[in-house]
Amino acid sequence: MYAPTESASDREKDLFYDQLQDVLDDIPCHDVKLIMGDFNAKLDDNRQGFTTAKGPHGSTDLINDNGVRFTLLCNSNGISIGNTFFKHKRIHKPTWTSPDGSTLNEIDYVCISSRWRSSLHDV
Repeated sequence: MYAPTESASDREKDLFYDQLQDVLDDIPCHDVKLIMGDFNAKLDDNRQGFTTAKGPHGSTDLINDNGVRFTLLCNSNGISIGNTFFKHKRIHKPTWTSPDGSTLNEIDYVCISSRWRSSLHDV
């Protein structure tokens, strides 16, 4: 999937997350939920209140609006953000590079039902 960018309107972001929530609601609770894609989200390592959804290895010092929305969606649906549970050097974490090569960000994520998180060996 491809989420709206940080500069998109709140309405566009709300529509995206509402549609994603509708899809998640249609999946039987006993099935494994696996979500992968470009969420345009920057996640920090602050896990306060989100220890099931978010691991201790975020890749930025400051979470953005998309990161907040993404974390809340995962937390409310019992989904773990796999990238944040594995420690890697910062040089290995970016999934996007700006056209001029000066900015690197981790915005692509692999997520899985928290019950099945141990099935992930590395992200």
